[in-house]
Parts: sequence; structure tokens; C-alpha cells
Amino acid sequence: MLESEFFKRSRPDFRRLQAFGFRNNKGTFEYSEDLPDGQFRAVFCVTENGEIKGRVIDLETGDEYLPLHLENQIGGFSGHVREMYLTFLEKINQACFVPVHFIFDQSNRMEARIDSEYHVRAEFPWDKYPGNGTFKCNENGKWFAALLTVEFGKLADVESANPHDEDETVECINLKADPDEIPGLVKTPGICPAYHMNKTHWISVLLDDTLTDDQVLARIRKSYNLASEGKGTKVKSTGAWMIPSNPKIYDVDAGFRVGRGEIEWHQHNDIKPGDEVYIYSSAPNSALLYRCEVVASDLNYHGMFKESKGYERSMRIRLIEKYPKDKYPLSFIKAHGGSVVRSARSMPQELYDAIKKSR
Repeated sequence: MLESEFFKRSRPDFRRLQAFGFRNNKGTFEYSEDLPDGQFRAVFCVTENGEIKGRVIDLETGDEYLPLHLENQIGGFSGHVREMYLTFLEKINQACFVPVHFIFDQSNRMEARIDSEYHVRAEFPWDKYPGNGTFKCNENGKWFAALLTVEFGKLADVESANPHDEDETVECINLKADPDEIPGLVKTPGICPAYHMNKTHWISVLLDDTLTDDQVLARIRKSYNLASEGKGTKVKSTGAWMIPSNPKIYDVDAGFRVGRGEIEWHQHNDIKPGDEVYIYSSAPNSALLYRCEVVASDLNYHGMFKESKGYERSMRIRLIEKYPKDKYPLSFIKAHGGSVVRSARSMPQELYDAIKKSR
């Protein structure tokens, strides 16, 4: 369905729905609005369990405009109606829905559990696959989990286990496991040989509620323990961190002005007082713009996202230096071992040395 695809990475906020004008009819929230051309009315419904339905009504006939849901309607009159409807959906999405990283509810729950237990946020290293996230150990920076989107037929033997269609998109989490356990684990419903990773050391766990949250979390803990024992580049090897900011959401300059050179920031890693923090400003800047020093950490968070899970801790950082956006752009970061900063992470040694040399 068009609506399911449109809202696959969003979840309704029912308080916002009602404030927007949705009417609650026995657990189904409904909103309707005439489209700009005056010939059609869009009707949108959300149930208490998150099911979404939408339709467009021809005001002259009172019938549903069925061509709306036909694929490849990108031109002509039906394409025009579809574009108006998509604009209507986007308005509701912006006003009434909360963005999430993943499609399956269990995937988003597991992301929250990982952050709560390990203070590790998902990183999204592949621009081509924006829904694929990785999680790294605090001790050594090695992966202990990768949450991936894949066609079910590429993940499992569909002849022996078929809870999904072969070409259906599913989400799984790749986890490390004891090689001696893996032959038995992959016979368990919901656990498959690792997708795109070494099948001797990794498994793929479906996040479609075949396994309970506690069962999946037990496998995550096992994976973390195995990965944290391995050697790797210490996360705090440089004593410097990179954190992302979105200039469309938060004005960092204004924050430092109000705080007289200091600002509160949510904290997801084991950042300590005295560490350096570089703030990466996303598009249209796409550059490291601020060098700061951590003056306090592990505080109770009181910032703008205080009601959101994963924002329980904060740090205070002091501005040391602001850079022009052409000094350390994304091209400079990539040329010295870094990448786009989408979550708090340790600064690579090569990048840290290059910045120190150029300061």
C-alpha cells in the first residue's frame, strides 16, 4: 500500500494527531481535508495499534478514486492527484509522526535496548543503504551488531521456513556467536546463517517477533561480550570525539551565546571531562565547525529531546574555537580516514593528527 510505504520509517504520536485535528472514533483516529483542486477529498486513518489507511474521494461522485493506488502513476491526471495526495501525507507526517530508523517495531525496540544498556547509538555508514545500521563496542570500536534490511528469500531457506514471502523485505540483526553453537542456533525458528558476514562467527536474527525481545537481547549480550574481547582500535585512543548537529533543527551558535560559551549536549558514549569534542554540522555545511572541551559529563539530560529514549545523559561542553565551513569539510574528513558523522564517535587518529597539524 502507498501509505504503508510512505510511513514505514515513522510512527504516530497520538497526542499530535489530536492536536492536528484527528477525531477519535472508538480507537480509530480519522482526518479529512479537501485537496487543492477542490475536486477530491483525502481521508486518512490511524488505529490505536498503528495501522494506517488512506483514500481519496471524488467529491462529485462520492466514489473512491482507485487509480491513486495503481503503481507507476506519475503522469497525467492520475499522477497529478497522486502528487496532491503525497503532499497531504507529508504534511501529516511532519506534524503528527515521529521518525524512526527501522521498519519493524522489534528493530526499533532493540535499538532502544542497546542504547539503554550499552550507551551505544546506531551508525549508518552506507549512503546507498540508509536503513542499515551498525553498533560498535565501547571498549575497542569493533562491531557487535549490524541491523540490516534484506529480502527474506536471501536470508532463509524459504522451503523449510516460510513466515514471509520470498521477496518480502525483512529486517534482521547480525550478531556474533560461538562457532560451536552456530550449527544448532541456525535450526532455531527466527535464527538464520549470517547474511553477508562470516557464517562461522555470525548469525542473523529476524526482528519480526519470532523471538521475544528478551531472547534477542540475550543474543545481543553474548555478541557484545565476544566482540569486546577482540583487539581493535581503542575508541578513546585520541581523546577526541565527533558529534553531529543539524542546523535545520538546532542553532549551535545561538546555544553558545545563551550559555556564555557553554552548552548542554546529549551524551551517548563514555566521554569524560577534558576530552575534546568536534561538532560536525550536517548539510548544507557538511563540515566540522566547532572544537570544544568537555567540562562535565554523565549529567541528567535537560535538553530539547528530554522526553525521547536514549537522551538520559548529557555533558557540558565549552567552545574553544569555531572554524569556517571550508576549513574541515567532508572531503577533508574523508581524506583523513573519517566519514559522515551521524552519531557520536571517536575521531580517527589520522584525522585528529591532520587537524592538529593544520590548526
